Amino acid sequence: MAIFDQAEIGHLRPLAWIFCLWKALLLFLAALSPGPGYDTSALILLDPSTKRRENFLTLSWLSRLGLNLLRWDALYFVKAAEHDKLFEQEWAFSWVYSRLIGGVTRTEVQHYVLVGILVSNVCHLLSVLILYRLLTITSGSRQRRQIAFVGAILHVLTPASLFLSAPYAEALFSLLNLTGMLLYAQSKSRADEQPPSLHEDALKLSSGILFAAATMMRSNGLLSGLILLYDAARYIPRIASMQLTLHDVRRIIVTVVAGCFIIPGTVWPQYLAYRRFCVGISTSETPPWCKKTIPSVYSWVQSRYWNVGLFRYWTLPNLPLFLMAAPMLWLLLQSSATVLHSSFQPPLRGRPVPQTRTTVKPEDLSTVATRVPELALPQLVLAVAATTSFHVQIVNRISSGYPTWYLMVATWLLCDRSTSNQSESRQRSEWAIRGIVVYAIAQGVLFANFLPPA
Repeated sequence: MAIFDQAEIGHLRPLAWIFCLWKALLLFLAALSPGPGYDTSALILLDPSTKRRENFLTLSWLSRLGLNLLRWDALYFVKAAEHDKLFEQEWAFSWVYSRLIGGVTRTEVQHYVLVGILVSNVCHLLSVLILYRLLTITSGSRQRRQIAFVGAILHVLTPASLFLSAPYAEALFSLLNLTGMLLYAQSKSRADEQPPSLHEDALKLSSGILFAAATMMRSNGLLSGLILLYDAARYIPRIASMQLTLHDVRRIIVTVVAGCFIIPGTVWPQYLAYRRFCVGISTSETPPWCKKTIPSVYSWVQSRYWNVGLFRYWTLPNLPLFLMAAPMLWLLLQSSATVLHSSFQPPLRGRPVPQTRTTVKPEDLSTVATRVPELALPQLVLAVAATTSFHVQIVNRISSGYPTWYLMVATWLLCDRSTSNQSESRQRSEWAIRGIVVYAIAQGVLFANFLPPA
């Protein structure tokens, strides 16, 4: 609790209660799902016997819940936890997450599933609390604690739904990515108030380490490196005009080092796969990706097995999936553009100027003011990449690890309705929240029954 001040601690208990009630509803619906679904992979994995159908009818409530959360990518995570990664398509899924749940227990498959469920739910709860703290620091509104509270509730109700309760890497990614952003925001707050210190350096370096860990959970964690890239790039005008101070040099070096920490998070799993499939293998048996200039099993698997690539998903049969993702894409793009347009800080020029804290007038509450606008950069690039280059529907779940859209919807909801524009903003936020709740419930039921979209 040390990261929260006394005024913020009062919001933590209500957040925990809301979290528990919402999770209870989703897990109750999952447990009530009638059967293994059209795909029996999970049932076969849990019970390879020929009497699995008969045994399914006698499963306990907890076992049935575990089965109904072992869906889609969770099969890969759990199977890799059981026997490590044997096939190249398994390298599209986090090696670290599988090792994590596999390292906790080495028994039956059911135990891997339960450990994965426990890890995901605990990580989601911690992620909610971290987001609350992050928004209290980054919001430029005088209603920052109320906005942070509403934003954290939105993270509880996220359209990611049961993906954050199942043996998936999404919840752990969200926790690591948001914590990395929190540490970065704390380092920026200290930089605004005083000269560089070891504490500020430690915070920024730690943010880079957490972004690296998030990248090892999901490849889109690499986008968080844009935050550090911007932080270093804004000194370019001073470098060009030879007006750097020693404090500037120190901060640039620390930021660059923090950014370099992210590289191993991307390279290490690829190196392990290269050793597994490319070293000591005869030329005739070497996979095609081993011969590329930059061999990447992840890019190869995504392209070959899931047809991921620029505009490959732009087909008429996929139109319903684009329509399903459209509201979230709009929220991601709109919130990013609003923050970057209204709050983005220009590159540093001339001598250092003390930075004052952002103040927002009541009539400006609908503009989504933030003290750390660069946190919107990864979200913006994610939305563009989802639209053009990969399976667009997954944006509804991977958006859970990005804070700016939560900030926007919460700000809209709490803005004063004294003008027609602010009244429209509040209405938009209310419709967004209704849509999130309805989608999360529907998605949860579909997920538990092994039905798309995933």
